Amino acid sequence: MRRPSAQLQTAPEVRQAADRLTAQNALPGVSTYPLVVLTVGVVANLYARRPYLFALVLAASLALAVCRIVLIRRFPTIYPPRPRFWRRAFYGSVLGNALLLGGLFFVATRSFGPRGESYFLFATAAVISSLGAMLFAHEPKVVFAFVVVLNLPVLLALTGLTDRAAWRPAGWEGLWVLVFFFYLFGLAAQFYKERWAGLTSSHLLALRAAELERAQAELRGAHDELARLVEERAQELRKASEDYRRIFENAHDAILILDPEDETVLNVNPRACEIYGFPREEFLGMSIQSLSENVERGRHQIAQTMEQGVFYNFETVQYRKDGSRMFLEINASLVEYEGRPALLSINRDVTERRRSEELRLAKEAAEQADQAKGRFLANMSHEIRTPMAGVLGLVDLLLKTDLSSQQRDYSTLIQSSAASLLRLIDDILDFSRIEAGQLLLERERFDLHATLHEIIELQRFRASAQGTELGLVIGLGVPVWVWGDPGRLRQVLTNLVGNAVKFTESGEIGVVVSKLPDGRYQFRIHDTGIGIPEAAQGRLFGLFSQADSSTSRRYGGSGLGLAISQRLVQQMGGEIGFESHLGEGSLFWFTLPLDTASAPTAPVPLVRPESVPRPDGRRHRILVAEDNLVNQLVITQQLTALGYDALAVNNGREALEALARTPVDLILMDCQMPEIDGYEATRRIRESAGEGRTIPIVALTAHAMKEDLERCLAVGMNDYITKPFREDVLQRKLAHWLTGGKETPPPSAPAPRVEGEIPVLSTERMAELRELGRALGRDVLHELTESFRSQTCMEGIRTGLAEGDLPLVEREAHTLKGSSAALGAMRLADLCAKLEHQPPETAEGYVPRVAAIEEEYRRVLEGLTAASGGMG
Repeated sequence: MRRPSAQLQTAPEVRQAADRLTAQNALPGVSTYPLVVLTVGVVANLYARRPYLFALVLAASLALAVCRIVLIRRFPTIYPPRPRFWRRAFYGSVLGNALLLGGLFFVATRSFGPRGESYFLFATAAVISSLGAMLFAHEPKVVFAFVVVLNLPVLLALTGLTDRAAWRPAGWEGLWVLVFFFYLFGLAAQFYKERWAGLTSSHLLALRAAELERAQAELRGAHDELARLVEERAQELRKASEDYRRIFENAHDAILILDPEDETVLNVNPRACEIYGFPREEFLGMSIQSLSENVERGRHQIAQTMEQGVFYNFETVQYRKDGSRMFLEINASLVEYEGRPALLSINRDVTERRRSEELRLAKEAAEQADQAKGRFLANMSHEIRTPMAGVLGLVDLLLKTDLSSQQRDYSTLIQSSAASLLRLIDDILDFSRIEAGQLLLERERFDLHATLHEIIELQRFRASAQGTELGLVIGLGVPVWVWGDPGRLRQVLTNLVGNAVKFTESGEIGVVVSKLPDGRYQFRIHDTGIGIPEAAQGRLFGLFSQADSSTSRRYGGSGLGLAISQRLVQQMGGEIGFESHLGEGSLFWFTLPLDTASAPTAPVPLVRPESVPRPDGRRHRILVAEDNLVNQLVITQQLTALGYDALAVNNGREALEALARTPVDLILMDCQMPEIDGYEATRRIRESAGEGRTIPIVALTAHAMKEDLERCLAVGMNDYITKPFREDVLQRKLAHWLTGGKETPPPSAPAPRVEGEIPVLSTERMAELRELGRALGRDVLHELTESFRSQTCMEGIRTGLAEGDLPLVEREAHTLKGSSAALGAMRLADLCAKLEHQPPETAEGYVPRVAAIEEEYRRVLEGLTAASGGMG
């Protein structure tokens, strides 16, 4: 028997069909095997002679029959996923049955002996073999194994039943057996060919039928798809035509189709008729040239459109039917209309837009003029304020001299007038800052109760002088210490209480502070004064506004106080309002959100000490080695104010050169400087042979780590001051070392950290610098601000970041850190310190750090500008 072709072997569907057919045909004969076993066992009396063997064979035959039934019944679920398993199980059970029957036939034949029953068993085996050859013909190996396993035991049993003397089979008998076996195999081969040929033909026929069905389905699908596409395209064309018509009819812009020869109107939409004012019948056939302000320009634009195919966004002026001018923005293109070239002109009426643009430009010009006026007022206020402060100072000095009664009266009037003028200038300056958005609020802890009592006490004397009683009530729940801007709160309260005192003669004024349920605090100022007319109440918070013209003549004032108070309260996150009745008095109130603060530790009073005198009477000379110009300026001015002579240099090399030329009594040495730093300069001074070996050297360092301070002492420095430092700390250090260590300064404990957000500028530092300016008679804060502004640190940081020079970024950050700390800009100093000492791992990591520094640097500049006198 030949195996099926390779093509059939690779066709799983044919193999599955063959196995399914075998399984279906084998199902009726499944029960035959157990019946044959039972019949042979009974006939051969095996159940009595060999009961265990008979029972085992019968049970195995039944088990194999059940297995084959399960495999046949569950063919659709077992075979597709595991065809090899099914074939092995099914054909294994077939061969198992053949083995059981062959063994049983062998035992029965041996039991029957050379009788007819033995040959009947052989005949039964031959019949079963024939059926198996036909049933399993598509598996030649199974057929061969089945025949051999079933018949060989019977042949062996027949051959060995008796000795050769008793039974000598003739040659024709053996030949008959061989012919029978060849017949079986020939029969199996015939069935094998026929079955595979039928299966292959059926499979190929099914494939062709499936292909034909698919082709027909695809053809039907293609036909349906083509019909659908044709219908969709037709619908799209109908819809596009309808859309274009709808767009043409309902467009917001005027659409005209023109003859390019003479600009005759061929078609227009309703919007064009509406814009131009012509009915459609009158518009058609009209030449646009008759409506154009510049006909030659219109012809040139048409020529360009004909040449280029399109012409976009050109403006022109045309006339409506009523003769009014209108500005049009035109987009033109060359199209085909009713079989001939035409111009499609889409005209947009931009007359209102042009007017709006003109109004916007006029508004911007007015705003710029208003801003210029504000800047002028701010600059003039600042410039006037400086000499006015001098006038007040000179009048104070004049009043301390011996004057006649008339001269004293005149001087007092000068002082009062100058003070009034200064208050007016301060109001104008404050308001210009508010309008320019440059008024910055402080956030600091302050004693609210003390502030309220201070304001009332300042106004109480003036109120008593005119017979008015002034009282203060602080409600329950109002804390003593709060966070906020005490200066601006004092300004608002002083203004409102001062107004109440001004307009109340021989009456009562009450100030009540209470806590509202929502956590805010309300300040109420009630008086029994003249009241405010109802007609004037609407403009009370306006600029330069008072109740009437007689108010300023009788009571004075600029009319800016309430406007400034309103804006200050709003900027602090509160609300302000009033109630008033003419002749009955007024009630002004405002609310503020103030956060409760913990009580601070007891402050150490700052007393300005005198300088330590030298034995020879001259002043001590201090050498300041500091590369940061802002720090240098601060320290030298502090030394001057304390009564010392100060000599400043920019680096360690200049310090060594200065020591070689000029004797000094003490050196304030910055640790990080260019060329030669403070550590190296100190080492060289200590190794020199001159008097410099014994000069006290106090380090100025921004590093407060223990190892940094130990390094200062290790190179020969006597002491250190961590930046930023207060003036009293500097004075104690100087007193200690200029007296040869006889005066031991108390340890300077670090300033307690204040809860809450760190302000942009330290108010304590600002107060120190203002105090320093008053001691020197100069505007030290302004000078430091200009010096800080002129630094190029921020430029260097930007340049280093742009060029990838990260060491330059860190060096410039170090310089900016020192300047910021000297001015009390501790947030900026902290950002610079983090960039210097904890640099990012990648270059990209510098970008957000530098952006944060830039933003904080801008805030510091704004704060310094405001603190040093505003915009002057």
